[in-house]
Amino acid sequence: MTINDNPSQSDRKGILALSGLAAFIAGLCCMTPVVLVLLGISTLAAANDLGNVLYGEHRWAFRLVALAALAAALVVYFRRRGVCTLDQARRERNRIVNTSLVVLIAATGLYLLWNYVAVHYWGIAVGLPWAEYDDERWALPLAGVAIAAAVVLYFVLFRKSRRET
Repeated sequence: MTINDNPSQSDRKGILALSGLAAFIAGLCCMTPVVLVLLGISTLAAANDLGNVLYGEHRWAFRLVALAALAAALVVYFRRRGVCTLDQARRERNRIVNTSLVVLIAATGLYLLWNYVAVHYWGIAVGLPWAEYDDERWALPLAGVAIAAAVVLYFVLFRKSRRET
């Protein structure tokens, strides 16, 4: 039995790793000032200004880099699973689309959880004045919905594909 025949354990780890990678990269715009303060490299004022520049002006760049990294990681992920040619990709089209969809939804949920909940409150804990800018209470329920949707979609799509093989 090859990896392609049993998508369960290997796919779960791969989907989680790919989603986490994209969420981490997209959240670097806000994580950088927190890390600089925690390491004692930056003052609160300088870290706050850096955070305002990175998140305010360049957040879309971080998100685009995360999407590009996610796309590249998906290509590597499928190539390691034997999908190397266009003919193989056509044969595995449903699995590629399903996996990519689940990874994208999970990455979105993890990004919301990481950036708007964890990093936001870590920033407040280290003294950054982020509490006065935005109220991030919306992020936790939305992240939960996205992650739950990814989990449900994973089980629905991959249980169906296991029955077909």
